Amino acid sequence: MGAKITVDHHIVVAKSPEAVWDYTQDWTRRTEWDRSVVKVEILSESPRIIRVQSRGGGSFDVTYKQADRAKKTSLAMTSFTSFWFRGGGGSWKYEATETGTTWSQRNTLILRDGWLGSLFAPFFRWILRRATMDGMSRARVILEHRAAD
Repeated sequence: MGAKITVDHHIVVAKSPEAVWDYTQDWTRRTEWDRSVVKVEILSESPRIIRVQSRGGGSFDVTYKQADRAKKTSLAMTSFTSFWFRGGGGSWKYEATETGTTWSQRNTLILRDGWLGSLFAPFFRWILRRATMDGMSRARVILEHRAAD
């Protein structure tokens, strides 16, 4: 099995859990805030499956395992065309606070088997962490500058 990379991050967004969930789970808006996503295609609503073209030219499919509006989501990433990755997944949580929503993400990528993947695992961990933090920060800025829920 290839190296497994997991990153966790959370931020507070001054919007309701419903507003944060609705925006961040709307894949037609994903390119507005997630720089790692270039293009999306909704393949199915039930089950919810999205084809994602990522920066760097690779693509993968996202299949939702759970989508509990304004509370949490979980998904599996499959069908990678990338040389580097063979799988992954993620889970996101949305928790109401006095000032808005604590939005938490856990993202995982599984590298292809072999020594090359293991060698580059620290680099890909750094990239995944930066992409997660950057995307969440960009989404927060967009959400907090939108009109009231």
